Amino acid sequence: MRGISLLLTLLCSLPLAAAELRLYAWERPPLVQQRAEGGASGLVVELTAELFRRADIPYRLEFLPLQRALLHVRQEQDSCVLLVERQQEREPYFAWVGPLLVSRLGLYAKADDDLQLRSLAQAGGLGILSHQGSGAGEYLQTVGLQVIYSNKESLNLSMLQRSRARLWATSSAVVASLGVQPAPREVLPFLTLMEDIACNPGLPPARLQRLRETLLQLYREGWVQARYRQHGLDLH
Repeated sequence: MRGISLLLTLLCSLPLAAAELRLYAWERPPLVQQRAEGGASGLVVELTAELFRRADIPYRLEFLPLQRALLHVRQEQDSCVLLVERQQEREPYFAWVGPLLVSRLGLYAKADDDLQLRSLAQAGGLGILSHQGSGAGEYLQTVGLQVIYSNKESLNLSMLQRSRARLWATSSAVVASLGVQPAPREVLPFLTLMEDIACNPGLPPARLQRLRETLLQLYREGWVQARYRQHGLDLH
């Protein structure tokens, strides 16, 4: 009995392994994408890996559509989802770490389309393609524009090229990643979008604080800015 008591005392004195955080992501090529052979790649994946490594928080990355990911995170304490635009209706339901991504969004037309726009109001009556779950489409709808959603940016590009719509709301990173020539032409920049990591509010405060402080340090060091440049992007 004495031996068992000593063993229990020894086990209780050992440091407990940190619980693994479940991190959900949704596909946003080239920023976040699944590899065919497994794993993930993209600018946001690299930023996330460095953030969690420095914060010393183990995590497991899983892919889900955005709305399902948000639902899971509201129900699971040790969970977060990547790349969520902070909106008034979402604000009270999550604890936020960010900004993780800063994107300049624009309206793009086919390279041979001579369309000129000086304001969003001039896009009235034109169909605008957008990725499902993107803050771009939601924003454009709030100002009264017609948005056509799809679940893949490559499909949006195809529809633009086939003149199914005259405009595509996206970022220069997405356009460049699809590698089509001649590339669609930016007609009007309209929004700088900041997206965060959205976590369950029950995430231990110490973990949340470590993530926030570590992300701030990455910006202070210029690490985030350097990673943007490596991907051919500017951080505005």
